[in-house]
Amino acid sequence: MGVSFLCCPIGGLQILSPDGKWRWIKHIDNALVINAGDAMEFLCGGFYPPTRHRVIQPPSDQRHLSRLGTFYFAMADDDVKLVPHEESPVLQRVGIKRLCSNDEAPTMEHWRKGRTTAYGNSVLRPGKEINVEEENIHGVLVKHWN
Repeated sequence: MGVSFLCCPIGGLQILSPDGKWRWIKHIDNALVINAGDAMEFLCGGFYPPTRHRVIQPPSDQRHLSRLGTFYFAMADDDVKLVPHEESPVLQRVGIKRLCSNDEAPTMEHWRKGRTTAYGNSVLRPGKEINVEEENIHGVLVKHWN
């Protein structure tokens, strides 16, 4: 799970809304922006997907200003295998969307190291969606929105 504390009212963070439009995250004093993250998506069988987001240049009237953000990433213990909690009554009712089979599921350590070592080193390929690039990390498709 990722948590961002936006310390100043300078834009730059956008989320992809269900209607397919990118929307600015508005600054709210003393507020946190929380993204469930990809590990949560593994553990909850897709019930809580990570927020599709991007960080871009601020609006033109704010580009001359400095911005500051603080980011914190909470993760499961390294030895936790990232498989859905199949015993969940909610998942039993709504179904499980698997990112990979239980046998192929990475541990938190394996996933964390795969994501961090790939960052900036992967050759991203064009995705099926407009302005989306993709890479494969440990057999799981990871999308990057541009």
